[in-house]
Amino acid sequence: MKKLFYITSVIVLACVLASGFIIPVTSETNSAPARINAEIPRTEYIIKAKGDRIVVYKENMTSPFIETTRAVSSLPSDIQKKLNRGISYQSEEDMQKALNEFCS
Repeated sequence: MKKLFYITSVIVLACVLASGFIIPVTSETNSAPARINAEIPRTEYIIKAKGDRIVVYKENMTSPFIETTRAVSSLPSDIQKKLNRGISYQSEEDMQKALNEFCS
Protein backbone atom coordinates (compact mmCIF):
# COMPACT_ATOMS: atom_id res chain seq x y z
CA MET A 1 0.00 0.00 0.00
CA LYS A 2 2.84 2.39 0.85
CA LYS A 3 4.49 1.56 -2.43
CA LEU A 4 1.30 2.48 -4.33
CA PHE A 5 1.06 5.74 -2.38
CA TYR A 6 4.67 6.70 -3.24
CA ILE A 7 4.23 5.84 -6.90
CA THR A 8 1.01 7.89 -7.10
CA SER A 9 2.72 10.81 -5.32
CA VAL A 10 5.61 10.76 -7.78
CA ILE A 11 3.21 10.69 -10.74
CA VAL A 12 1.16 13.61 -9.36
CA LEU A 13 4.33 15.60 -8.62
CA ALA A 14 5.62 14.94 -12.15
CA CYS A 15 2.32 16.14 -13.63
CA VAL A 16 2.39 19.34 -11.55
CA LEU A 17 5.97 20.09 -12.58
CA ALA A 18 5.25 19.32 -16.23
CA SER A 19 2.21 21.62 -16.24
CA GLY A 20 4.41 24.41 -14.85
CA PHE A 21 6.51 24.21 -18.02
CA ILE A 22 3.68 23.65 -20.48
CA ILE A 23 1.39 26.50 -19.37
CA PRO A 24 3.95 29.33 -19.88
CA VAL A 25 4.84 28.03 -23.34
CA THR A 26 1.16 27.81 -24.28
CA SER A 27 0.50 31.33 -22.93
CA GLU A 28 3.32 32.82 -25.02
CA THR A 29 2.04 31.09 -28.12
CA ASN A 30 -1.53 32.35 -27.61
CA SER A 31 -0.47 35.94 -26.95
CA ALA A 32 1.49 36.28 -30.21
CA PRO A 33 -1.52 37.42 -32.29
CA ALA A 34 -2.25 40.14 -29.72
CA ARG A 35 1.28 41.48 -30.07
CA ILE A 36 0.97 41.54 -33.84
CA ASN A 37 -2.31 43.47 -33.64
CA ALA A 38 -0.79 45.94 -31.17
CA GLU A 39 1.92 46.80 -33.69
CA ILE A 40 -0.54 47.96 -36.35
CA PRO A 41 0.16 51.66 -36.78
CA ARG A 42 -2.59 54.04 -35.79
CA THR A 43 -3.43 57.35 -37.37
CA GLU A 44 -1.25 60.10 -36.01
CA TYR A 45 -2.68 63.47 -35.00
CA ILE A 46 -0.54 66.56 -34.46
CA ILE A 47 -1.73 69.54 -32.44
CA LYS A 48 0.14 72.68 -33.55
CA ALA A 49 0.02 76.42 -33.49
CA LYS A 50 -1.01 78.05 -36.77
CA GLY A 51 -0.62 81.76 -36.37
CA ASP A 52 -2.15 82.37 -32.96
CA ARG A 53 -4.67 79.53 -33.14
CA ILE A 54 -4.55 75.86 -32.16
CA VAL A 55 -5.10 73.45 -35.04
CA VAL A 56 -4.97 69.69 -35.46
CA TYR A 57 -3.44 67.95 -38.46
CA LYS A 58 -4.13 64.35 -39.37
CA GLU A 59 -1.10 62.37 -40.56
CA ASN A 60 0.34 63.57 -43.87
CA MET A 61 -2.38 66.22 -44.38
CA THR A 62 -1.37 69.73 -45.34
CA SER A 63 -4.66 71.36 -44.39
CA PRO A 64 -5.92 71.33 -40.78
CA PHE A 65 -8.18 68.48 -39.67
CA ILE A 66 -9.60 70.65 -36.84
CA GLU A 67 -9.28 74.40 -36.40
CA THR A 68 -10.02 76.01 -33.02
CA THR A 69 -10.59 79.59 -32.01
CA ARG A 70 -8.33 79.28 -28.95
CA ALA A 71 -5.45 81.75 -28.98
CA VAL A 72 -2.06 80.15 -28.41
CA SER A 73 -0.83 83.37 -26.77
CA SER A 74 -3.33 82.84 -23.92
CA LEU A 75 -1.58 79.61 -22.86
CA PRO A 76 1.51 79.23 -20.63
CA SER A 77 4.85 79.73 -22.43
CA ASP A 78 5.94 76.07 -22.09
CA ILE A 79 2.72 74.93 -23.80
CA GLN A 80 3.20 77.59 -26.49
CA LYS A 81 6.68 76.22 -27.25
CA LYS A 82 5.35 72.67 -27.49
CA LEU A 83 2.54 73.77 -29.81
CA ASN A 84 4.98 75.65 -32.04
CA ARG A 85 6.95 72.39 -32.47
CA GLY A 86 3.81 70.25 -32.65
CA ILE A 87 2.55 67.60 -30.22
CA SER A 88 1.74 64.21 -31.77
CA TYR A 89 -0.84 61.69 -30.55
CA GLN A 90 -1.37 58.13 -31.73
CA SER A 91 -5.13 58.00 -31.18
CA GLU A 92 -8.00 60.36 -31.77
CA GLU A 93 -9.14 59.85 -28.18
CA ASP A 94 -5.80 61.04 -26.76
CA MET A 95 -5.75 63.98 -29.15
CA GLN A 96 -9.30 64.99 -28.16
CA LYS A 97 -8.40 64.86 -24.45
CA ALA A 98 -5.36 67.09 -24.98
CA LEU A 99 -7.30 69.47 -27.21
CA ASN A 100 -10.01 69.79 -24.57
CA GLU A 101 -7.37 70.64 -21.95
CA PHE A 102 -5.80 73.30 -24.17
CA CYS A 103 -9.12 74.84 -25.14
CA SER A 104 -10.84 74.84 -21.75
